[in-house]
Amino acid sequence: MKALWASALLSITLAACGPLLPRSPTPELHDLGSQRAARPLARVPVLTDVRAPNWLDGTAIHYRLAYESETRRRSYALSRWAAPPAELLSVALRRMLDSPGAPSTCRLVVELDEFIQVFEQPQESAALISGVATLVGANGRTIVDRIRFSLTEKATGADAPSGVAALSRGVDALGVRIADWLDRAEAEGLSRRCES
Repeated sequence: MKALWASALLSITLAACGPLLPRSPTPELHDLGSQRAARPLARVPVLTDVRAPNWLDGTAIHYRLAYESETRRRSYALSRWAAPPAELLSVALRRMLDSPGAPSTCRLVVELDEFIQVFEQPQESAALISGVATLVGANGRTIVDRIRFSLTEKATGADAPSGVAALSRGVDALGVRIADWLDRAEAEGLSRRCES
C-alpha cells in the first residue's frame, strides 16, 4: 500500500513540475523574401513544374561542412524553410518571370539538384543552387532547349540566417540567368518549336 501511495505522490509531484520543465525552442521559419522584381521577357513560358530530389522534399535547411566531409549533409535544428525549397523556388520564379510579354506555348520545367549552404572553412560559407532548366513543347514531350545551372553566392556569416540570405540572392541570380536564356531562345527562334 505504501508503494502505491509513493507512486501516486511521485506522479502528482512530476505533474506539478511539468510546466517548470524547459520547452524546446520553436524553430524559426524562413522563406526567400517577397521583394522580387519581375524580369521583362519577349515571350513568357508557362512555369509548369519545379522538381527536387527526395532529400530536398522537406523543410530542413541543409548545410555541409565540406572541410570535414564532402558527403555528409546536415540540417539546422532551430531553423526551417516555410515550405520545401522547390515550392519556394516556384513562387520566386513565377514572380520574376511574370511580365507583360506575349504568352508562349513553351513550358518551363526546373529540376533542382542542390539547394544548400556549403562551409569550406568554419567561418566561410556560400549558397549552392544547381540543376537543370528545360523548355518543353506544348505537347509536353518535345525538348526545345535545356541549360544546366550551378550558382554560388557567398554568405556573410556562418549561420542559418546568412545561409538563407545567400540562397535568396542565388535564387535572384538564377531568375536572371533563366530570363536571359529564354530571351536568347526566343531570338534564335527556338520557341517556334514549342508548337510541336
